[in-house]
Amino acid sequence: MFELTLFKNQFDNKTDSTIEFSQWDKYVRWLYKTSKLEGKKGGDNSTPLITPAVFEEGTTRSNRTTDYWGSWCGIDVDDHDFGTDADDLRLVLEEKFKDFAFVCYSTASCKKGKLKFRLVFPLTGTVDKDRIKHFWFALNKELGDIGDPQTKDLARMYYLPAQYPNAYNFIFHSTGRKFIDPDEVMARHKYVQKTGNSFMDRLPPEMQ
Repeated sequence: MFELTLFKNQFDNKTDSTIEFSQWDKYVRWLYKTSKLEGKKGGDNSTPLITPAVFEEGTTRSNRTTDYWGSWCGIDVDDHDFGTDADDLRLVLEEKFKDFAFVCYSTASCKKGKLKFRLVFPLTGTVDKDRIKHFWFALNKELGDIGDPQTKDLARMYYLPAQYPNAYNFIFHSTGRKFIDPDEVMARHKYVQKTGNSFMDRLPPEMQ
């Protein structure tokens, strides 16, 4: 089961709009369907946003109210050289991630020659709130530190794939069928939770 919470725009914080997909392929087809719609980033009538976070009942969106991730994750990639177009990118990713299932789609600021895109991976199960930080850290290490570190918060929202104006728009998925196992990934990459007590922990993120 793959679960997501849907938000109608960037200002929406109500967490009662959820969607469940019984199979990965059904989730993939839904993403392809939204990719054909006209896209708009920002504002009251923006493209809807999604998050893998499922929230405590009766709460609004926040890291604190996140209950778990619904068996998938998103990774934003902005500053890596993976070719100049979608064909180049597909070849690189299918070699890099081999047998793994994933969906790749462009973000609103993507341009030919400077690709900015999102990777959506299916997981073998949900990730509880207390394990999300470790999992995101471990997953990014597993993928070669390609993820944007600004996108690691528990309740992170992602714009749906769409036809964004003045952008290089694309979507494709891998032929792989293997799902990422959070437990295996976390076992390979140890994570030390910051306590906030050390000198380094108290520094601003950019200085750390």
